[in-house]
This record gives sequence, C-alpha cells and structure tokens, in this order.
Amino acid sequence: MASLAPPDVTLSTVENVRRLLERSAVPVSRNFLLERLAAQGHTTTRPRLNRALAFFFDLGLAVEGSKGIQWTHSGSLILQRALASGRRL
Repeated sequence: MASLAPPDVTLSTVENVRRLLERSAVPVSRNFLLERLAAQGHTTTRPRLNRALAFFFDLGLAVEGSKGIQWTHSGSLILQRALASGRRL
C-alpha cells in the first residue's frame, strides 16, 4: 500500500497563516486559524493548514503546546546577537 503524498500548499496560504500567528499575542487553535482565513476570503483545508504549520514547526518558527499554536520567531537584532554570542546554560 502506497503512502499518500502530503497536500500541496500555496505560498499565499503559508503567508496568511504566518501573518495570523505573528499578530496573535496568545496561542491559537487550528479552528481559529481556519475561521480567520475564511473571514479574510482565503479558505483552505485542514490538511493544507497542517502542512503549513509543520513547515513552521520544522524551522523552529512556531511551537504547539497545550494551549495552542504560537509564533516564536523574533527579528530582534539584540536577541540574535545574544543567541550568537551568549553562553549556553
């Protein structure tokens, strides 16, 4: 039995999901993301949303915890310098 290929995801879906996660101050659910995407006129399926989220999780840009999904990437130069030159605990 052949395994199913993951669904294709458009770049606009990835960008819209990223934008929603970046703007949210609290963790959000998949249902929230699907509802907000639909409200913006950009509907997608749950498998496509899961694929976009997996992309962010794999890159370490977002995390999923017991309260939901949250964007974790920071563009702060101070934080980037601290990560590059700070000592490990």
